[in-house]
Amino acid sequence: MSYLVLARRYRPQTFEDVVGQDAIVTTLKNAIRSNRVAHAYLLAGPRGVGKTSVARILSKALNCQHGPTETPCNVCDICHCISDGNDIDVLEIDGASNRGIDEVRNIRQNVNYTPSRARYKIYIIDEVHMLTREAFNALLKTLEEPPGHVKFIFATTAANRLPETVQSRCQRFDFKNISIKDIEKRLQDICKSEGVDVDPSVLNSIARRAKGGLRDSQSVLDQLLSFCKDKITPEDVNFVLGCIDEDKILGIFESFVKKDVISALKIIDEILNEGKTPVEFVDQLLSSVRDLLITSSCGQGTKWFDSNTSLVQRFGKSFSADTLMYMIQILSDTRMRTTDSLLQRILLEMAMIKLCRMESVCSLNEITEKITSLENKLMLFGSDVAEKTGELVFSQKTHVRDSISEPVSEEYKTAEIENKKPEAPSIEKDIWEKILLSVQKKKKSTGSLLREGRFLGYKDGEITVEFPGKYSFHSQRLSQIEEKRLVEQCAKEILSSDVRLRFVLAKNDNSAENEINKVSSHDPSEKTEINPAFSEPAVKKTLELFGGRVIKTNK
Repeated sequence: MSYLVLARRYRPQTFEDVVGQDAIVTTLKNAIRSNRVAHAYLLAGPRGVGKTSVARILSKALNCQHGPTETPCNVCDICHCISDGNDIDVLEIDGASNRGIDEVRNIRQNVNYTPSRARYKIYIIDEVHMLTREAFNALLKTLEEPPGHVKFIFATTAANRLPETVQSRCQRFDFKNISIKDIEKRLQDICKSEGVDVDPSVLNSIARRAKGGLRDSQSVLDQLLSFCKDKITPEDVNFVLGCIDEDKILGIFESFVKKDVISALKIIDEILNEGKTPVEFVDQLLSSVRDLLITSSCGQGTKWFDSNTSLVQRFGKSFSADTLMYMIQILSDTRMRTTDSLLQRILLEMAMIKLCRMESVCSLNEITEKITSLENKLMLFGSDVAEKTGELVFSQKTHVRDSISEPVSEEYKTAEIENKKPEAPSIEKDIWEKILLSVQKKKKSTGSLLREGRFLGYKDGEITVEFPGKYSFHSQRLSQIEEKRLVEQCAKEILSSDVRLRFVLAKNDNSAENEINKVSSHDPSEKTEINPAFSEPAVKKTLELFGGRVIKTNK
């Protein structure tokens, strides 16, 4: 008798044998028990998670000689035939090879005939999404109102490709990927039945490689049993499946921590010389970085996440979450570029060098907070300097006044007695700088505009600021009510008195004419001919715009 692979030999025969689909199993069992079985079911989900197996079990539960029952006997002739896939009343159809309208027409004709020996005539159409649009259209009426003795069970890995009109006529069950722990337990039971000694780490490696598909894991185990016979070691898994040794993965991360490029490139050379491909290495490294990222974000006690224990314990606190995301970005880009490239080794080595040389990555929020903190410190530092400078100037003037026995007015005497600041006839430049800093702190744009002006003086409660003619925009902008009120408020806080603000434009601010005078006024006694080019509007505008002067002209 020909060999029967593990995936077929250990296929679930009852609802209790189905792994990782508890909600679906419970719903179907309750439907059978309460006689609420629908006429059409859609089983959707990834490959190798039990869709066809559940379809067969449901068929046996409905047609078993001791049924309908939620626990088929698997002993009667009908159960045996359904399990083998050759029952006359349970028809398994491959949607990929029977996808045309003619095949669907045959189904429509045959549904009118009663079952030969069972209760129901059941059509199991696998990969139903492969049917053509015409075939689906032909099936719609029969699918919506089939005869009472007919049941449809559709299985697909691409439910999104089915027309909504078909989906709406079915009860849909979405199968999920099977967890690593459930796959490990199932593989352990199979190894026990086969009498094979296997290391737990081997089962974990197989379960991870299966990526949620139990059938895939059974196929891998079957391959390892053919190679190893009675005992499977981690070395055998790495050799047969092309996995990278865990010690080398840990060594790579050690190189990242120590920024040791030489060590990282040496490990890469060893891996490639063993016959492993760059793509396999990057895939395994991405999986390891992902383990560290989930652990960094959720903590090491996360129950729903099964990570590489040795990797997490050793490097769980070596990288920040932002750094790990940066590593994933580099490795993902390398993975895409190495798929069809002849320079796979060079691209892989370049990525390793980049990861060894990387610094710790900060988030944008952290960078913004640091910049804001630095700006505040610089602003406070400037304010302190201006304040200290003002105190120094004030003390120096007091000292000079006292040394020359300058008479003090009654106004100043009264102010000193009452600890009040008198209204000074003028403002020193350091006080004006203080006002500028205060404005800058409250509104940077206003402070920047104000700094382009020149402080002329303070008299009768009015501050006068002069702007060059080319900065008339600054004067107009600062003359707006809100801007002017802000500056006057800042000045009031510094001077402790009401202040008015006045902006003026500089008179005779003609830079071009000034430059002409500079060039032409070498000696009053010397007769100098002025170049007509100086009077050109374009020359004047250029000199005024760039603040330049004429050095030489060619006649």
